[in-house]
Amino acid sequence: MQRLKSHVERFFQTLSAQSALGAGNQPKTPATYGIVLSGGGARAAYQAGVLQYVADHLESPNLDIITGVSAGSINAAQLANDQGTFQQSVSNLITGWSELDADDVYKASNSFTFLLKLIKGSSDKETELLPRAGLVDTAPLSEYLKKILHAPDGTIQGIRKNIDSGKLKACAVVTTDYSTAQTVTWVEGRAMEGGERPNRISRQTQLSVDHIMASTSLPFLFPAIPIHNHFYGDGGIRQAEPLSPAVHLGATKILAISTRYSRTMEQALIPVAAGYPPAAQIFGVLLNAVFLDRLDQDALTLERTNKMVAQLAQESRLGMKHIDLLVMRPSQDLGKLSSEFQHDLKGVLSLIARGLGSSDTESPDWLSMILFDNAYTSKLIQIGYDDAKAKHDKLAAFFAA
Repeated sequence: MQRLKSHVERFFQTLSAQSALGAGNQPKTPATYGIVLSGGGARAAYQAGVLQYVADHLESPNLDIITGVSAGSINAAQLANDQGTFQQSVSNLITGWSELDADDVYKASNSFTFLLKLIKGSSDKETELLPRAGLVDTAPLSEYLKKILHAPDGTIQGIRKNIDSGKLKACAVVTTDYSTAQTVTWVEGRAMEGGERPNRISRQTQLSVDHIMASTSLPFLFPAIPIHNHFYGDGGIRQAEPLSPAVHLGATKILAISTRYSRTMEQALIPVAAGYPPAAQIFGVLLNAVFLDRLDQDALTLERTNKMVAQLAQESRLGMKHIDLLVMRPSQDLGKLSSEFQHDLKGVLSLIARGLGSSDTESPDWLSMILFDNAYTSKLIQIGYDDAKAKHDKLAAFFAA
């Protein structure tokens, strides 16, 4: 009798499922959520603010794939490494940014000492205008990352634990190999598929503090990091397709958090510097072009690809699939905001800021990348939170099952 009852129950369950699917429909595959965290130095605190709103007001998302480049790799590593809930992970992220200070990131030479060494250098390397090992010492950042990532020997253990438990599928950080000029994506977890080109390769590895340090190493300012006898720097230098790692790791829904303010046409026509532009303005334009502008183009390409895929029959798609994308970006110019805090720079960086004429431009974008100041980063966290609140409906729809 019990066996007959089981057969009847299974029959009606099957009938119900077929009715729900309808003729010709297929079961819906669960979405694979990915998050892409772009660079921008200290501006990455904005990303923490966006995620705080998501944690506070939306159902906890399961971030299957986490990718980061430059300072975004710090946020990516923290999220992927944390063993707690999404809310706990984000809370730790906020605490880290709220407590972070310039002294936790770099040691800058005294301005006078730097000039004296430059003038009286006794060897070719010492008399180079830009020291080969960077203008500042980032040993404090290495120690800080070891602390917040619970990696006393530099090896990040929590990412593997989260992958083994099924909480995470992959984490990736992007670097630039100065020796070969290739963009190298370091992946722990699921392997990338079809994402390699002559100038873009991936490497399976257990992520370490050195990988994060390399990804955040701003050219000339921060020293390159040696990994397997090659020297690596900021991953945003040649990364033409910021969404690519998440796509090739299998994400079907991607939340990308940019730190670049998108100006209106009217704002774009207003000069931010009077007369001949100071070096700080030109330097800022170059940094934006290298590190931040490419996400906009990549997002446009993905949108066009989605439209093309929708017009193709299934057998003609050649493996391409529709990928939902939501881009969050600041509602305020974070570069312009940094001008209010530039007096907090120390040592040789303060000298450089004055030498580049940072005070003669309303939007010293380069300054915002190195301004690891509590007052500035706390302001960015709040802006991120408010921006996410303003986009609540879009975020809720994106994370809906």
